[in-house]
Amino acid sequence: MTLIAVYTSEGCIGRCDAKCYAATEAHCECICGGMNHGGGLTQALDNTRLHAEVMIEKYAGAKGLQAFRAEVGEEVQQLGLFE
Repeated sequence: MTLIAVYTSEGCIGRCDAKCYAATEAHCECICGGMNHGGGLTQALDNTRLHAEVMIEKYAGAKGLQAFRAEVGEEVQQLGLFE
C-alpha cells in the first residue's frame, strides 16, 4: 500500500510504501525521509497522517522540484475505527 507519493510530468518519482515501512534493512531513500522506515504499517499511517506536508516539502526541496503533485493514500486520510 502506498501511503504518500510525489509525481512530476515523468510520473511517480518518489513514494512511501511497504518497501519502506516493512523494511528490515537499514538503508532508506523514501519520501518519508526515514520516519516510517521499518516501523510497521500502523506507525507509518500515524506518522504520515501527522507529517505528510513536512515529508512532501522536504522531499521536494531535496530534489529541487518546482512542478509536482503529491498524493496521500486513502488509508492515511481515513481514521481507524478505534482512534
